[in-house]
Amino acid sequence: MINYIFIILFSYLLGSIPFALVVNKLFFKQDIRTFGSKNMGALNTLRTASKEKGKLIGLISFIAVTALDMGKAILSIIIAQILFPNSILAITLASFFVILGHNYSIFLKLKGGRGAASFLGILLYLDWKSFLVWILIIVFFMVLFELMAKRKINKKFLKHAVSDQVLGRLTGETIAVLWFYAYNTILFFPALFVTPLILIAHKDRLKEQLEKIKNKTYLND
Repeated sequence: MINYIFIILFSYLLGSIPFALVVNKLFFKQDIRTFGSKNMGALNTLRTASKEKGKLIGLISFIAVTALDMGKAILSIIIAQILFPNSILAITLASFFVILGHNYSIFLKLKGGRGAASFLGILLYLDWKSFLVWILIIVFFMVLFELMAKRKINKKFLKHAVSDQVLGRLTGETIAVLWFYAYNTILFFPALFVTPLILIAHKDRLKEQLEKIKNKTYLND
C-alpha cells in the first residue's frame, strides 16, 4: 500500500512541474500564461515563441517542452514498473496522476495544460506501435470532421484539421480507447482513465469550435 501511495504522490508532483512555464521564463523571460491561448503546453509555446522570436526558435521551444512533458510521464511509468513489475494497476495510477498533475498543477493553483503530450509519452514508451495507431485514429477523425464541415481541400487543409478540429480530435481519442480495449489490454485502463482528463481540459476549445459552427464562422478562419 505504501508503494502505491508513493506512486500516486510522486506521479502527481512530477506531473505538476510546468515545463512550458519554466522554458518560457528561462529562455524568453515571459509568462506563457499571459500569451496566446494562455495554455500551459507545447503548442502555445510554439505559437508564442514563433511570433516573438521566429519560427526556428518556436520549433525548438516546441520540441523542448514536448520532450520534457513526455519525459516526466515516462519517468512516472518507469518508477511504477520498478516498484510493481507487470502491474497494470501501477501503470494506470502513474498515468492518471502524472497527467492530473500536469492539468491541475499544485504549483500553479491547480491550473495547467491539457495532458496530450504527456499521454503521448506514455503510449510511446509502453508500445510505440499502439502510439502510431492512436495518432492515426485521431488524425483520421480530425480529417473526417473537417470534410464534414466542408472545409476546402487545399494546402492548408491538414494544418486546419490538426490545429482547429477539436471536435474530431476528441472523438478520435474516445474511439481510440475502444481500440485499446480490443487490441491492447495493457494500455486500455491507462487510456480509459486518462482520456476523460484530456477531454475535460479541452472543454473551452470545444465550446469555442461549437460556437463558431453555430454562428457559421468556423470556416472563416
